[in-house]
Amino acid sequence: MPINESVINIAKTWLEREGGWKQLAQNLREKPPTTFEDAMEKSLICKTNAKKASSSFAAIDGGIACEEFHGLDIIISRSIAARFSYVEGKLSSHAYFPSSRPEFEIDARSGLEQFEKLRYISLIRLSSELKCAINSLKEWELSYLLLDGSIAPLVADKPPSDSELMPLYMEVVNLYLSLYSLCKAKNVNLVGITKDSRGRRFLEILKQADFSLSSSLSHATDTVFLDHLLQEGERTFAFRYSHSPSKNQIFKDLGDWASNILAFYIKPVAGDRPLRVEFLSNSLSYDELAAEISGICALHPHYAYPAVLIEADLRAAIEPNEVEHTLADLRLRLGKNKPLLSLRRNSRPFR
Repeated sequence: MPINESVINIAKTWLEREGGWKQLAQNLREKPPTTFEDAMEKSLICKTNAKKASSSFAAIDGGIACEEFHGLDIIISRSIAARFSYVEGKLSSHAYFPSSRPEFEIDARSGLEQFEKLRYISLIRLSSELKCAINSLKEWELSYLLLDGSIAPLVADKPPSDSELMPLYMEVVNLYLSLYSLCKAKNVNLVGITKDSRGRRFLEILKQADFSLSSSLSHATDTVFLDHLLQEGERTFAFRYSHSPSKNQIFKDLGDWASNILAFYIKPVAGDRPLRVEFLSNSLSYDELAAEISGICALHPHYAYPAVLIEADLRAAIEPNEVEHTLADLRLRLGKNKPLLSLRRNSRPFR
């Protein structure tokens, strides 16, 4: 099939799907199902009144870079906590932990298969971010602690039981458990905000409520469909992260905490897509949490994301020159007789 014909077909298919989702969203707004399994609230759509922040928010993010060589992977990572304190919606003070530009950490691993390498990188990043989160909680008095992404490990993070990465995975699980306990002890709201979620949990709940929706939603993700369903200043009902935590291969590792992990989707601004918001359930109402998160996200008409998370992301990023200096130092220490050999795909002498 000619390329231009393929492009035409892709565009046609996508437009047809978008049209179907838009119509379905309109129908659901007019006549939603009456009950939803695993929903914590009765209404499909809830109004959210963005609140002018008057609290202290800390955000954790990590930067990571991996350089592959023949037989050796070099991982460079850094995590940082940024704290923004607000009064009536205006930034009153800011701080960083452990500093505004922390030193990065270096790790090396050999003998990993490609899929293991990707899992290892993810676990290294999580371990670094969670340690930073725990230490910043001990250092600061906060109202909210924001993570970039989920507040629980993902399925892809868990290695087989006989993997050499299992001890690292269990270390990460224990760090999550420590973070949950510390947040509860200090009455801090733990929240995870996902920039570009591919989750389908909300659609699963919809399809359970009305099986006729299954075919219409088969190619959608939560945020793709909810961009049609939600309007500015609205959110979905809060729902359980997992239908059966005791049977979920990740959540069963989290013990009793698993049933307290909830989520909703929120649309703070008209010009951007909904955000997935995960949180550890506590005494704070869903409406109050949504109002606070919406307030710190609705800073730009076409980009909804907390400024404090953006700040942490920018400061955690590993710069190319940091990678270059690290590799140059390593090559110098290895000597000319034991060079780092680049992968063939990166060292081909011709195009």
